[in-house]
Amino acid sequence: MTWGIIGALDAEIKLIKDKMQVESEIKIYGSTFYKGKVYDQDVVLVCCSVGTINATICAQTVIREFGADVVVNVGIAGAMDKKLRILDVVISNEVAFHDADLETLVKYYPFKDSFTADQKLISLCKIACDELGVTNYVGKVASGDLFVSNKDDKERIESQFAPYCVEMEGAAIGQTAYVNDKPFVVIRSMSDNADDDAGETYDNWLDTAANNSANIILKMLQIGM
Repeated sequence: MTWGIIGALDAEIKLIKDKMQVESEIKIYGSTFYKGKVYDQDVVLVCCSVGTINATICAQTVIREFGADVVVNVGIAGAMDKKLRILDVVISNEVAFHDADLETLVKYYPFKDSFTADQKLISLCKIACDELGVTNYVGKVASGDLFVSNKDDKERIESQFAPYCVEMEGAAIGQTAYVNDKPFVVIRSMSDNADDDAGETYDNWLDTAANNSANIILKMLQIGM
């Protein structure tokens, strides 16, 4: 089985790459795809850069060009649910776009306004979090081409979607996995609270939060499916 692992930032994939026995590096569509092994698991790893289009391109590439059997999106996010604290982890049970016309989405292929994560991957992720002592929640992740960093945007998204957290790639990766009939999960460690102080908080916690999510997928790979 081949794991496709996608992060948007170099910081989100650094620990994974450091643990990886890299067999090849292939540059496609401006992104470098690392193929190799982590704990004897076949892995293709890529930093896709931010945003839904970059995420879609890289998700499709890990599936079609590299034969990924499962897709995992690791990284950081802004907390929406009031119970979340910085470095808490959200494991997606569902991903949705917070900047799309949902009524229109359901009228056209793939006729869905959200995408459901794989239960086996969710369960494996929870086991990994528990073994690492990481506080974790399973819930909806909302994505869009917007860094949420003010009260008005946060309140709008919260009232319309009630997600646990917001970020910029997960829903695109979820949709790409869905149309390719591949299981997926999104793992997000909180770097900020998606509020007026988000920019400063993000800068302060970026590396620690990124490493937090990377350690979780490393533990998942160590445990195995």
